[in-house]
Amino acid sequence: MRKIANQQGAVLVVSLILLLVLTLIGVSGARSVLMGERMTFASRDAKVALEVAESMTRLGEAHVDSLANLSSFGTSGWLRTAGNGPNDLLAGDTWTDNNSSEREVGMLAADGTSKLSGRMYIELAGLASDDSNAADVDLSTGNTGLDFDDTQVFKIVARGVGIGGTERIIVTLYGKAM
Repeated sequence: MRKIANQQGAVLVVSLILLLVLTLIGVSGARSVLMGERMTFASRDAKVALEVAESMTRLGEAHVDSLANLSSFGTSGWLRTAGNGPNDLLAGDTWTDNNSSEREVGMLAADGTSKLSGRMYIELAGLASDDSNAADVDLSTGNTGLDFDDTQVFKIVARGVGIGGTERIIVTLYGKAM
């Protein structure tokens, strides 16, 4: 009987230490899982924002293809003449109704019912003409008698926002013979 009395709760202390260690391991594991989920969501959000911006770029290209003339371009609105586009792509004012156009894309939002939308503006970027230096042209076909119509170049700037608020901006140049 004397042996049991001498222990004075040693098993309880050891059990509490083991329980504390196991709790710390569990909390650490839970934190790792939460961090992994956050990283996965951020990656998905960035991809969704990029897909929205790419879809907006395609809508801009389709709009350029539908143009018969350049009379709709001006110094304000979402269709701008050369040099009259917004200066700061990251400014909030660039992406208002005064400077850009909002369009729906074919992707569904997080609620599964409404569609995602993005914004874009198009600026005239000048002409690409056959005045180019022949050395700048790919002559792999052996054809040196290059002749093509003047091509109007359009700068399409598109912005997509992901489900969690991540933004992606794409700037492309697109040409059309006018």
